[in-house]
Amino acid sequence: MFRFVCVLKENIDKNILQESVNEALKFFPNFRSILKKGFFWHYLETTDFNPIIKEEKKDICSPIYNKRKKKLLFRVNYYKNRINLEVYHALTDGTGALEFLKTIVHIYISKKYDIEEFNFDYDASINEKSSDSFNKYYKFQLNKIEKSNKVYQIKGDKLNKIRVINGCMNTKDLIDLAHKYNTTLTGLIVSIYILAIKENMDLKDENKFIAIDIPVNLRKYFKSQIARNFFSVIKLKYNGSDNLEDIIKYVDKNLKKELKKDNLFKTMNKYATFEHNFLIRLIPLFVKNFILKIIIKFIKTTSTVTNLGIIKVDDSIKDYIDSFEVYVSTDKMQISMCSYLDKLNISFTSMFDNMDIIKCFYRKLSSFDVDIIISSNNIEGVE
Repeated sequence: MFRFVCVLKENIDKNILQESVNEALKFFPNFRSILKKGFFWHYLETTDFNPIIKEEKKDICSPIYNKRKKKLLFRVNYYKNRINLEVYHALTDGTGALEFLKTIVHIYISKKYDIEEFNFDYDASINEKSSDSFNKYYKFQLNKIEKSNKVYQIKGDKLNKIRVINGCMNTKDLIDLAHKYNTTLTGLIVSIYILAIKENMDLKDENKFIAIDIPVNLRKYFKSQIARNFFSVIKLKYNGSDNLEDIIKYVDKNLKKELKKDNLFKTMNKYATFEHNFLIRLIPLFVKNFILKIIIKFIKTTSTVTNLGIIKVDDSIKDYIDSFEVYVSTDKMQISMCSYLDKLNISFTSMFDNMDIIKCFYRKLSSFDVDIIISSNNIEGVE
């Protein structure tokens, strides 16, 4: 599950929001789908279900998929001036969800403030949004078995729901800081996060690698306007000095390497191979699920950093919007970030009681004279 938030400058009108979501679904019919279980695969089936807009009551990223109930794989709710879109990852990726939310927001603002003309920056046809870009670009290849390293796992007592910590800061301040170190915003944040993790590792774990997964929007590298899943994940593994400049150099060098189109193509095809393998296709779903559970135990990662980048909307509505936020559900700890105009939101989601890594991360950022406004959800009984 992940959540996208659009913070407006005035409180939400529930009825207009309901109308806007219904209208947005005409542009994204694939969102009106339910997940069904076949003999060999899960698959999406179109339905005529309509979403019901409610004021926010549930915890962030509460489960939405229930194999015993036919339900849409997304929900839209609101609280005061916040529009929340929560999506199950089987339906789409972060980019697809963001475009759906932006469409809802465009329609909502145009209805509420009688804006007659505005332009969508995502004008793909229904067919383009619903096509399978993985299948379009798939090419058979033999995959090498990668060397396995001992990967550090963040540990601690678990909470019974997700803790959310959001840091809001000035976009230009962070970009200027990244340029000072000759890196990108993603490179800077990943590096500071690695350092925060390293400084909170036990001595016995110092030889383990810190492995950070970074989702990549493949639409930027391969021609596609799909509204379904079309992303890859690159992994950075670090086991070096505690010097921030050394970490930044390592991260920046390897980010540039992994983000080359040829390497992204190889990674994309590696994941797609499982779906296209004839023998795997013949294995019943219950056996696939059992095998996947075993495989997942051997795929180790320390954490994930997701950067949705700069969010842009049509000029006619931009002054009605305050900011955007993004959060990803996790059973461990993750960072998600996005920017809108002069506001950059860097958010942690965590199931851990201990907040030392999060505190260390924000303190290191603030040590560069970056002003940060911290907000959090309320977790009863936890300080």
